[in-house]
Amino acid sequence: MKREIIDEILQAKTGHKRWLAYARALHMGIPVDKKAIPMIETDCHFGKWYYGKAQVFSNLESFKAIEEPHTMLHQIYMQMYKLRKTPLETGLFISKKAAEKKRQEKLDKYMEQLNHISDLLMESLSHFENDIRNMSDADILSYKY
Repeated sequence: MKREIIDEILQAKTGHKRWLAYARALHMGIPVDKKAIPMIETDCHFGKWYYGKAQVFSNLESFKAIEEPHTMLHQIYMQMYKLRKTPLETGLFISKKAAEKKRQEKLDKYMEQLNHISDLLMESLSHFENDIRNMSDADILSYKY
């Protein structure tokens, strides 16, 4: 049972790294299908586990600490996606080049935030993983995972 939970946490870390790679691709202007990266935190593979059967651990502080950065990542990604998909605002006083530069600066800020929050999420997942590793088998069974 403990091994299964730890495996799922490790899968969550791997899945997050893959998700972050898609976000980085979007940041760089590489087309990303909206379906490749769920924008809502309950729709991604990790979110389905976290808001599903893993909720039995909701009394653990290390588990609770995962939710905020996970939610924030999806919110920031959604902003990045919308910004990338919105046509550039050009006109009499702003050239296409200036508009692209302005958009890229915003995307750079979003990516910086995303990287920082990603680090927080990975740290939170590691704390949760350590808590699970330190539990006895009896403690794990009491959660009825």
